[in-house]
Amino acid sequence: MKNIEQQQHTHEKQNMANSSTTTSVPGVGLTATGTSRRYPGGSRPGNNAGLSIITLSRWQLRQTWRLLLVMGSGVLVAIVLICMVPLYSQVAMSAGLRDTIASSPGDSYVTVHSVANQVALQPIQDVQSRLTAVMQQNMGSFIKSSPVFSAQCQFSVTSNEFVRLVGAPVQNAGPHARLLAGRLPAPNTYGIEMAITQDAANRLNLKVGSAVSVPVDFTGIGSQPEIRSLTLYVVGIFSPAHPNDPFWHGETFETEPAGDYGLSFPALVSNASFLSVFSRFFSDPTLTSTYLASPLDLYWYYEFDNSRLDINKLDDLLNGLNTTVVQIANTPIEPPYVDRTTSLGPTSLLQLYSNRIAVLRVPLQSLTLLIVALALFFVSLMADLLVERQAPAIAQLRSRGASRRQVFASLLAQGIGISIIALLAGSLLSIVVAGLLVLRTLAPADRSAFTLITANIIQTLWGLRWLLLGTVGVALFAMILSISRPVRLDILAMRRESSRSTQAPFWQRLHLDIVAALIALTGFGFTLYVASPGVLDAHTRVLILPSTTLVGTLFLLLGCMLLFLRIFPSLLQRAANLTTRSRGATAMLALAQMARAPRQSIRMTMLLALAVAFAVFTLVFSASQSQRIPDVAAFQVGSDFSGTISNSIFSGPLAQQVAAYAHISGVTSVTPGYEQTENISSNNVGSTIELRAVDASSYAKTFIWPQQNSSQPIAPLMAQLVNRRSAALAGQFVPAIVDIPAWQSLHLSPGAHFTLQDYHGIVNFIAIAEVNSIPTVNDTTTSVGTDNYTTGGGILVDYTTYSTISRNTNSADVEANTIWLRTHNDPHSLASVRAALSSGYLRLDFVSDRRAIIASLSNDPLYLALTGILGIGSIVALLLALLGNLTISWLSARSRLINFAVMRALGSTPPQIASVIGLEQSIIYITAIILGLASGLLLSLIVLPAFIFTTITVNGGQSQLTNGEFYVVQNVPPIQLVIPYASLLIALAILIVICGLALGIMARIASRPSISMTLRLNED
Repeated sequence: MKNIEQQQHTHEKQNMANSSTTTSVPGVGLTATGTSRRYPGGSRPGNNAGLSIITLSRWQLRQTWRLLLVMGSGVLVAIVLICMVPLYSQVAMSAGLRDTIASSPGDSYVTVHSVANQVALQPIQDVQSRLTAVMQQNMGSFIKSSPVFSAQCQFSVTSNEFVRLVGAPVQNAGPHARLLAGRLPAPNTYGIEMAITQDAANRLNLKVGSAVSVPVDFTGIGSQPEIRSLTLYVVGIFSPAHPNDPFWHGETFETEPAGDYGLSFPALVSNASFLSVFSRFFSDPTLTSTYLASPLDLYWYYEFDNSRLDINKLDDLLNGLNTTVVQIANTPIEPPYVDRTTSLGPTSLLQLYSNRIAVLRVPLQSLTLLIVALALFFVSLMADLLVERQAPAIAQLRSRGASRRQVFASLLAQGIGISIIALLAGSLLSIVVAGLLVLRTLAPADRSAFTLITANIIQTLWGLRWLLLGTVGVALFAMILSISRPVRLDILAMRRESSRSTQAPFWQRLHLDIVAALIALTGFGFTLYVASPGVLDAHTRVLILPSTTLVGTLFLLLGCMLLFLRIFPSLLQRAANLTTRSRGATAMLALAQMARAPRQSIRMTMLLALAVAFAVFTLVFSASQSQRIPDVAAFQVGSDFSGTISNSIFSGPLAQQVAAYAHISGVTSVTPGYEQTENISSNNVGSTIELRAVDASSYAKTFIWPQQNSSQPIAPLMAQLVNRRSAALAGQFVPAIVDIPAWQSLHLSPGAHFTLQDYHGIVNFIAIAEVNSIPTVNDTTTSVGTDNYTTGGGILVDYTTYSTISRNTNSADVEANTIWLRTHNDPHSLASVRAALSSGYLRLDFVSDRRAIIASLSNDPLYLALTGILGIGSIVALLLALLGNLTISWLSARSRLINFAVMRALGSTPPQIASVIGLEQSIIYITAIILGLASGLLLSLIVLPAFIFTTITVNGGQSQLTNGEFYVVQNVPPIQLVIPYASLLIALAILIVICGLALGIMARIASRPSISMTLRLNED
């Protein structure tokens, strides 16, 4: 056998030598006769190297332009994705920044506060000019040019009733106020007109046209106190048109407590009249040396210009805001007219949003790079295919005198040309795709942020230059690797290589599967280390774990895939040997062909398996991320609604208050309780515990208690608290349900006793059950002064038991401070509950609305950015994989037409030939789908717990989350992995249908040509 192969090799050499004496390559200008070379025009090749390279490229382009388009589409997709992600992220994150500021009316401006002991218009205007100069210097690109001014002061009407005058630019207040009677105040010279609320009118017994006199106290050093009378004229009764309207700068005009027993009623007045009247007071010579006993409060509100808020300039905004706060501290002042100037801005809110961005960018950038890597892998495969398609011409050129440099440069010129076209088209197309994604995903109010990109397209593209060049560079590098090997082959080596694969792929030669396994083990070891308790804080752990987990998992999957593909040819060969015993030849021919040249099968399997794995990961990620929103909302609120009881509005027995809330239309259950969020010292130094004392008899019906919170339902746990009331009162200890952090912090065991101390005194507890977590309790780290305290979790107790024992032990009454409500879900019930909790005697402070939070988080631009990019990336990756497989299959079928013709000459029918190639493709598709499903599920199981992004809302009580709590809620409550079986089955069915269509196309190509046409088309 060895001698026969050597004779065939010698015979092929002789045939090549004979045929090379007269053969030329069309359009190239290169011929070879024997071993001598002849150059066009008698010149050396170095003189017209560029011309020959261009000629070669043009000739090759006519042969392979279709394949070049397919490869160029991969480069185009990679460029569009790598540029579209930062563009869309900029729009979405900027929209989220604007929504964050707009949804918190008290944080949509920078507030400067001063006091005025005397009043004069000119000093106030001078200080305003200097304040505006400081603002423009530090934050000129983020705020509006002029501030909104407000003067405020409180005066007594009776001994325990006060009116608080709130100055405003009343000429602009019309659209923001709902008049119930009369009109809004107007500037005048005779006194101060005011508009009051209906509650103030009822309690003070006032109406439109009423006048009330209030005393204005003046005092001074070395002078007698003076009292002057100020007449206030009621010209209107009104209420704000919309709650939380930014026009009122956080003023709700709700009745508020004043002192221990008093009430304060806000009233709207004109700034101009307010300042004019008080200026006239101090123009009186008898008052020039006196001061206001209750100084006027002067406020300047510098509102943010939302159209200028850009996420790329968030650091500049934070730095400018911090500099402004420092510079304005106690200056500028103009005593006694403007004194003690201080400023306050939404620094904490912006820092919290910056943290949200930092957490989001980790999965966003990681997944984007993964998508681009899949696109570039497609490009490298298409480059390999392009070179293989031209391998006969390359080998023939090399055998007839063309230098390696000429052939290499001609092929590279094609890649450079297609890359330049993709670079120009992709950079512009990325803006279009980002715009379409903005229209498809973001709310109409958020789409205006897209003007950040379209306002200066050239500058936008210039900012993406390194991403563009880097992507094109990687694509060209993949092409260079694909070109380098074939240019070294002559026609004999090419023919022997095409008939049977004699050289293992580079990843097998370099043992990349083993390398990937080692990297995976290293990555997982590092991940386990940083995830260990006490190694990193919550902040660092949230930022590091996703990347390390993804790297370790990807290399694990890659190593497993490469290991399978290493043994895949052996499996095919063994299967082919087994099929030789069967009567039919279809399976034997298909398996033998795949085992003979497995390179194409491996590449197709690898490409499709990776795309399927990423698609599965996307579906599981989207389902889990969607489930995370209601889980977090329920955990943070505890029920459908929660809020702090405003005792100054509704004072009375707790049972009466509970009955009043229960009678609200739509409420199904009410639970009162005591929520202690201050630091509570325990017998563990430096540890604190959050206490939740609730009505155990109604808790199970009111609260949302997920199954993963404990091994048993909440109802039996609450029944234990109720049943132990008598024994607890007799023994003076409080039965407590303890979560895991508190259980570990206090080193508890079932039935163990422990003590806690707050400002009421020391209370004894007994641990009766351990649960994973308690709704509304976050395990976090807080700072008080210069000391840091670690919250050791929380405990849940019965309110009746706790308040009674606290009264008996410490002689202190524990008053319920929180109400939780469970309600119906219909719009009428929700509207009724929201109206009752926002105003009137049932009003709650810091109301948290679970359904409103879910709606807000579901439309959060940050959440939409992550899911939108991941969705479009997985779809594109899957389409590229199918396109690549279809292209490889089509070229493979075209290159084997002679083999099919021979089979038909030997008696095979077209259906039999079609079944051969159909079986080959079916094995590839089935293997790729199984590998992809397994890899995608494994990737989801390992990576998703670190990649699920937990966003928050700034509405209601959720605005009280600290930066430390934000990092904690990324994993509290525990993340649920949701596998969407229905979506997976639908996606799998669609994929199978597409693969079936591809099989039909391949079968038609293989069986359609006639024997004579096939042999006539072959030029060999």
